[in-house]
Formats: sequence, C-alpha cells, structure tokens
Amino acid sequence: MAVGLSLSSLSADAWFPSRHPQQVGAAQLVAAKQHFAGTTAFIVCTMALGLAAQLNQGFGWGALAWQCVMGALAATIVTEWRRGLSTRSVHAITAFAALWGSCWAIGLCIWSLSAPEPLPLIGAAASLIFVMHVVSTCYFAPWSVVAFSSPLVLATLFVSSTTLDVPAAPIAALLVLLQALASFRLLRKNWSDFAHSIDMDVETSRLAAMLQEQKEIAERAVQLKTRFLASASHDLRQPMHAISLYLDGLAEVDLPERVREAISDAKVCAHDMNDMFRSLLDISRLDAQQAIPTLSSFGMESLLSRVEKEFQPLAASRGVKLKVRPCLDHVYSDPVMVERIVLNLVSNAVRHTPGGRVLVACRVRGRALRVAVYDTGPGIPESQQQAIFEEFYRLDTSRPQDNTGGVGLGLAIVRRLSQSLHLRIIVRSTPGRGSMFAVDLPLVHVAHKRAVAPRGGPKLAGRQVIVVDDEVSILRAASFILESSGCEVIAARSGREALMLLANCTRVPDFLVCDYELKGEQTGAEVIRQLREEFNCDIPAMLVTGNTSGGGAERSARELAIPVLYKPLEAHALRSALEALLVAEEQ
Repeated sequence: MAVGLSLSSLSADAWFPSRHPQQVGAAQLVAAKQHFAGTTAFIVCTMALGLAAQLNQGFGWGALAWQCVMGALAATIVTEWRRGLSTRSVHAITAFAALWGSCWAIGLCIWSLSAPEPLPLIGAAASLIFVMHVVSTCYFAPWSVVAFSSPLVLATLFVSSTTLDVPAAPIAALLVLLQALASFRLLRKNWSDFAHSIDMDVETSRLAAMLQEQKEIAERAVQLKTRFLASASHDLRQPMHAISLYLDGLAEVDLPERVREAISDAKVCAHDMNDMFRSLLDISRLDAQQAIPTLSSFGMESLLSRVEKEFQPLAASRGVKLKVRPCLDHVYSDPVMVERIVLNLVSNAVRHTPGGRVLVACRVRGRALRVAVYDTGPGIPESQQQAIFEEFYRLDTSRPQDNTGGVGLGLAIVRRLSQSLHLRIIVRSTPGRGSMFAVDLPLVHVAHKRAVAPRGGPKLAGRQVIVVDDEVSILRAASFILESSGCEVIAARSGREALMLLANCTRVPDFLVCDYELKGEQTGAEVIRQLREEFNCDIPAMLVTGNTSGGGAERSARELAIPVLYKPLEAHALRSALEALLVAEEQ
C-alpha cells in the first residue's frame, strides 16, 4: 500500500532490503496503480462487514463513532492512494493503515465481549483472512502491510483466549501465531521476489546500455574504416592502374627472354594485387552501404568477353585452360555488380584449379539465364559449401592448391552482391572432381544482334587519341600503351590543357579517353562535351573512373551514351574498349 516506502529508511531495513531504491519506488508506483481497484474493493468489504456486525448488535453511539472513524481512515487512505504516492504520503498511509488496523482490532475486541459465542470466532477468522489478503496483494508496500496486520493478529489472539476454554484457547493462540509467522515469511518472500525482479531488470538494462554503447563504438570504428576506404578508392586505384599499364606495355617490348619472364611474373603478381585490392575495396564499399544497384537491361556477350580477356593471361600463367562460351542473351540487373559477381567466380575457379580446366557458360532456364562457372579443381566438401561464402574463409591452407594468394573475400563479395540484387547463387561440388558455381539472372527477350568487326579486325594504328587525366604517371602509362599500338596520343591533365594542345590541330580526334574525377571544377564528362562542341562532332569517347560505387560517372556516361571503364585497368581492356568504339563507328 505504500509506494514510496522504498525511498525511505524503512526500505533499506534488513527485513525488506532493496539494492535499487529509486527503481523499486517507480515499480511500487506502477503496482499501486494496478491494485487500486482491488484495494478499494477490500476496504469496502471490511466496512460492509463492520456494518453487518453493527446491525447484529444494534446501533449505538459508540458503534456509530467507531464506524465513522473507520470510514474516515479508509477514505483518507483511498484519497492518498488515488492522488499519487510520494515519500511524504507513504509515511502518512502507513500511519493511517496502522490506525485503521488498530481501530478494527479494538472494535473486534469490544464486540467479542458481548456477541454470541460463534460470532467472535467468525470475526477473528475474517481478520486473519484480511491479513492474508493484504500480504498477497500489497506485498510491494511491506511496512504498511505490517502496520495494518499487527493489530489484527493481536486482536485475534485476544478473541481466541477470551472466547475459547482450556485446552482449546492455547491451541488456537498457537495456531494464530503460526499463521502470523507464515504470513510474515510469505510477505518477506513476496517482497524479495519483487525486489529481485527489479534488480534483474536494472542489471539487464545496465548490461544492455553497456552493450549498446560498445556496439555503437564498434560501428563507428567500422564506419570510419569503411568510409575511408570507400572515399579513398579513387586515389588508391591510381598507382595500381599505372602499374598495370606499364607492365602490359613492357610485356610487348622486344626485350631479352630473361627480362620478359620477369615481367610476365610481375604481371601475374600485379593481377593478384589488383584482384585482392579490388576485393578489399568492394567489401569496404558494401560495409559502408554505398553499393546501390542501378538496374538496366544489358547483353552478356560484352561482359563475358571482358571476363575472358581479363583472366586469359592469368589462366595461362597458372596452366589453366580457360574457355568462355559466347552468349547473345540479355538480362535485367546491375551490369557492374553482375560483372563483379562473374569476375569473382572466375577468379576463384582459376586460382583453385592449377593445371586444370575452367568453363564459363550460360543456359536459359525458364525466365532466368544461368551463368555458370565449372572447374576441375579439388572440389569442396558439402560441410563447407556454405562456409566458403564467409569473409576471409579459406579451405585447408595446408594443401598446396589453396596457397593462391587470395584473402578469402571473393565469394563473400559474391554473396553480398547477390543479396543486394536478390539473386540466387547455386553451388555444386564433389571432392576430387571439381565444382560448379552459378548465378540466375532475370532474362530479357530481345532481338539478338552481334556486332561484326570489319574484315581483318579493327586497327588502332594511326588513330589519334586524346587522353585526359590529372595523374602524370597514368598519362605516361596510357600514352606508352597506346603509342605501342601505333596510336598518336595527345596527353593532357585538364580540358583546358587539351584545348590548348589542339589549338592548331585541324584533324578531328578519333577517340577521347577521360578520367571522370579531375582536379578542379570540370569532370571528365564535361571535358568530353567541351571537346565535342569544339570540333562540332560526336567524337567516340569513354570515361575512366576509380569509383565503382556508381553515381556521377555512370549517370554522365548514360547521358553521353558512352562506356565506363573502371580502374585499375589493364592494357588489353583499354585496347578492347577502343576497338569496340571503332567497330561501332565504322558500322
């Protein structure tokens, strides 16, 4: 009955201890509101019982005064309870509960002296029932319960000793004392359970707050890391882009065989570095939730062609026979993400199939196009076919075929990208016989058109190419590659510098290759528009970017109807893209 009692010194007593008085006080307030109706009904019942006893004995001034005092005390308790309990009102209610219990006990004792013999015992039994009731329902205010119950127990002892004869009176008194002791033990147990539940809630809240705080700290640390890698993607890709172009260019120079072998080994190392570097940036971009799908219809032919050209040198260096079957079908998805999925699947197969065969093929299955990568590698046990998609997970590294230089992110990226695109990844593998990884893409039915190259293939020799990039090392590497293919290269670090170099040129350039992220106010797309306006001609062009998260480069490319290439870029990919532009221009 006393909600704020735990805020007082009584709640800290050894009889009814509490480790968290403030929290217990709040819980008492809630419990008091929940039991308000029941407590009010209990008070009304006691008043009705007192009135019935009065009617049995007949009205008198003493009985009427007793009834008025009881009613006033009961009304005060109900009013204080309804108003809302505080520390001050708790002491008042405890006092009123003691007075109310005492008033009831005095009335019972006086009534028992003149009432017929069975009635006092009934009154005593009713008093003990009242005690059990308040112990069971108002245990959250223990001292109010004790204050109300103690006079009733004493009155019951008095009634039993005066009404009953020996030997029934001592036995009845003993039973009353045992019942009082049991009630007090029950009260302590109920209070202990109540306080313990509050303590557990407080401890749970404290641990949850600590866990949330640590989680937020960890999330901030991860976000800082992922944001750094994602935002620094362009700058980090630049040197790898230049290294790849230089090594590809050196591989075509007439050099001693020993030097050529060293360059070939360096190319393999650079390819592995590019692959791992690209995987780390991809997983960081996915962690930073910067990978937002951009859905469109696209053909698989050009995608598979790029995959074959990228991995053919690596497969040859590892003694792997790589075969990519052409596919004329179109699908609806994000072309960049799908290409990353296929690249990672092929990379995984080539790395784990030393001296074997890898086949990339497509097959129509209902409304989906299944792109599958088969290999004759060591295979994967069924127990590990799901675990291999976890970050940094690798098969038994004690086996030589697993020492491939990977970091265990390729298949994790496949899983994350497929989840972003809502695509299904299929794995089938038999240890010792090879594996099959496949992805089902939404199929789009369009008329098949295959670009037919001019007889003898497109030639880059004699073509004039304008290369715009703010990194001098990339300009030199790109110029070296294109000049080795017979192109005339004009390299500029900005659109303004390109216009200055072309001021006295009467020839319309054949190609424009522009980096999208340029220092200054202009982007590569704006440079392409400026040069096209200068020559009043839609010069074939392409954008190169180190940001694989889409955004400005891809939007600008769609507006200009030109392709986008992503750094780090190898020489064969640059040449293939220029040849594709030449084929499209000549048709």
